[in-house]
Amino acid sequence: MTSDYDAVVVGSGPNGLSAAIALAEQGISVLVLEAHEHIGGGTRSAELTLPGFTHDVCSAIHPMGVLSPAFRRMALGTRGVTWIEPPAALAHPLDDGRAALLWHSLDETARGLDTDADSYRTLLASWVAQAPTLFWELLGPLRVPRHPFLLAGFGWTALKSAERLAHHCFNTVPARALFAGCAAHSFLPFDAPASSAIGLTLLLAAHVVGYCRVFSIQ
Repeated sequence: MTSDYDAVVVGSGPNGLSAAIALAEQGISVLVLEAHEHIGGGTRSAELTLPGFTHDVCSAIHPMGVLSPAFRRMALGTRGVTWIEPPAALAHPLDDGRAALLWHSLDETARGLDTDADSYRTLLASWVAQAPTLFWELLGPLRVPRHPFLLAGFGWTALKSAERLAHHCFNTVPARALFAGCAAHSFLPFDAPASSAIGLTLLLAAHVVGYCRVFSIQ
């Protein structure tokens, strides 16, 4: 059966479906194979406990969803997809009962980081201001960059270990915890080179589009 198609995509998560759509748009016949009963991978929701209560099966938020050049080109809003954004992207609880909050607003987030407010703004403000250009470079395929100096400047910081960056930029527990919570998504040890990259990217995403999630697909 697979020989009847030009391409076979294994897995129907967001990456697999995006790849299949991109191929189909080029006139390539595509077969998507999924081992599970339902498509969607980690972006699915289901009634996991009681009837009428819908839960995320895996991923609860999609920081890169709204930013994705591929998803934007697909015009998901015209296909019944509605994105919603919570007031705060995330909260990192601290041992003393407080919580470090990541807001859409860079300034509002900074105000909650005690004496590290200015350091937080200094670290992120210039990249937030250039976010459309930066994310175009970061989220695209491997290619010759259009903005090499911007990408090199981000890379110089992103290649540092999360431990080194946190201790170099911040002096307080809330700021370090907020950054560490985002950097942990790299699944690298905090002292590993480049473990800062995903932390910086997730912080930037929160300040550019928020941590949106899919509300409904009709």
